[in-house]
Amino acid sequence: MSHQLLPAAPQLPGAYVNLLTKLVSQRGVSTQLLLSGSGITLKKLDRPYWHLDFACFDALLRRAIHLTGEPDLPVKLGLQMTVTCHGPLGFAMLVSPDLRAAIQLGCELLHHQCRGLRFTLHEGQDKSTLRLEQPLASHQLGDDALMFLMVGLGKVAGALAGRPCPARAEMTMAKPDNAHRFLRRLFRFKAKANQWVFSTACLAWPLPNADPIAARLVGAQCKRFILARNLPADSVSQTIRQLVMHTTDGQPGIEQVAKKLKVSARTLQRQLATEGANFSDISEQVRCEKAAQLLRARRQTVSSIAEELGYASVANFCRAFRRWYSSTPSDYIKATRDEVPHALDTAP
Repeated sequence: MSHQLLPAAPQLPGAYVNLLTKLVSQRGVSTQLLLSGSGITLKKLDRPYWHLDFACFDALLRRAIHLTGEPDLPVKLGLQMTVTCHGPLGFAMLVSPDLRAAIQLGCELLHHQCRGLRFTLHEGQDKSTLRLEQPLASHQLGDDALMFLMVGLGKVAGALAGRPCPARAEMTMAKPDNAHRFLRRLFRFKAKANQWVFSTACLAWPLPNADPIAARLVGAQCKRFILARNLPADSVSQTIRQLVMHTTDGQPGIEQVAKKLKVSARTLQRQLATEGANFSDISEQVRCEKAAQLLRARRQTVSSIAEELGYASVANFCRAFRRWYSSTPSDYIKATRDEVPHALDTAP
């Protein structure tokens, strides 16, 4: 089956999900419960290099927050990020001669690895910034995922240097309620950009694992690996998920999806079964994600959302929503009342 049938959506390293499953399992939440219906199998977690789209990661992170009852989970997850969880790129950065070279390599290749994120280094005489931007209006990460990436970015920079760098972080979002102490100490909110601000002198710091020969070899191999791979959708489940998520004329059934992918419904079911997934679970998860976006937008009643998403009754919709978010739609609206709706909320 060709995955070129759909436009390649920007994707994140699957290693982030491995970090997430480990963190929530320490809190008594099983990996099976977290991943249920996401199209991600336990077998996939064992693969060395795999990726998932923005919407899937957003949904998993929100689900993890609901299941653990820890709103600051994105911060704790970011503090678990390692350099090596980024695969060949991480190793290439580790053996770079200094922090400047490592950051420049990361900025150059991360955009090839994920078109939906752009990291840029701006050097000043005394202060420099490492900025995180989302250049694609059609693919935007939510605030929780951005918080995770910003915290992780600071963690990785410190691990590369082998010592703390005087720095502060700035984010465009409002300060979260009951902010984690890490945020209170290093973050400023309602800023003009998502970025880390630090002393320019830090860029010249030699890295403890610097190896000029290895840096040249691993850096070249890393570029070939990332540029050649270009991160196509790597599973039938992810391909179907993207297609269902971005269909605007109602919720497509398996026959419609199979027709668009130019295979029979039976073939599609068989391919999904090899990944331990099924169409109904994927479809229901996407519907619940869209439901959450519509509920946060607060422009429709629960009954109209249920009807729009194709549920036979409000009761069926409420049962499905509770399975995913451990909350009724009404309680979810109350819990997110203070959120400021953004593009993803108002245009699912």
